Amino acid sequence: MRSIQRVALSPIVLCSALLFAGFGAASEQAIADAPAASATPSTRLVLLGTGAGPIPRKDRSQPANLLVVGGRPYLIDAGNGVSRQLAHAGFVPSDVRNVFITHHHVDHNADMGALMSFAWIEDNKRNDKSVAPMRFYGPASTSALVQAAQGFLAVSERIFRAGVPMAPVAGRFEGHDITAPGEVFRDDRIVVTAVENSHYVGASANATASTDKSYSYRFDTPGRSIVFCGDTGPSDALATLATGADVLVCEVNDLDASMKEIAATTRLPPLALKAVRMHMEKQHITPEQIGQLAQKANVKLVVLTHYAPGLDGETDLSKYTDGVRKHFSGAIIAGRDLLEF
Repeated sequence: MRSIQRVALSPIVLCSALLFAGFGAASEQAIADAPAASATPSTRLVLLGTGAGPIPRKDRSQPANLLVVGGRPYLIDAGNGVSRQLAHAGFVPSDVRNVFITHHHVDHNADMGALMSFAWIEDNKRNDKSVAPMRFYGPASTSALVQAAQGFLAVSERIFRAGVPMAPVAGRFEGHDITAPGEVFRDDRIVVTAVENSHYVGASANATASTDKSYSYRFDTPGRSIVFCGDTGPSDALATLATGADVLVCEVNDLDASMKEIAATTRLPPLALKAVRMHMEKQHITPEQIGQLAQKANVKLVVLTHYAPGLDGETDLSKYTDGVRKHFSGAIIAGRDLLEF
């Protein structure tokens, strides 16, 4: 049973946090540049899933992050295993009422349906008819996916309700398609801003290329600014979004190691392997490119996640952090599942 691992982002304890997270010796400059510990209301970040996909791993769950502001949780991405990771973090799916999907690759949205199913069961157990719907925000097709998930859930709903009085699924879930960059959400605790990044650049020559988007999100709270890059290549829009942020949570791709794994574990012909490498080069981001982006944006802390290849049993993460360090003078943490800040 995994336990959640907490790191307080104060200068005094950040050195231990970096050592614990696999960075190695922390520089005095990294400690000095760390965000201060106090924030009102309190802000917590939990890395639920830090593996790149769509490849199930033993050591890392699929991509998902939980931001908790004043006790209210917001979920960013819903990769496979997210409901169980929420339980490890001390939450249940129905605690989450706002979910933000960065893009519609299966490693980032595969468990939207499972999240909805569990939340519906829990809402009925609580018997609280005043609870707000669970709302999903994301690129085009988010609302369609929510509708499709409700269609899947309808079979269990029919069978459950035949024997147990339960509130219907209808009205419990909403999908909201983001149609343009800019502010996409606001409540009394956070403001969420989205920009289109470069994850889908050159991905398709057909008509869907102008419809399907990949977003990075910035969450501004009363005490913190946290940017989730999602999947992306180098992106000026992302660098602008991240300007002055306290925390940049960013995917990381070791290109050569990723291609070595793909070549060893698939039977793709040479032309397909060439296309995969082009995808990895243009639509994902290397440690060195993360460092350049973070330095340009003047962020205070980089948290690495979505490791590619992120092999099971991999404990030395210096090849990821060292590349960032070449260009970035701030603090770096190599994230692991259930690491909390």
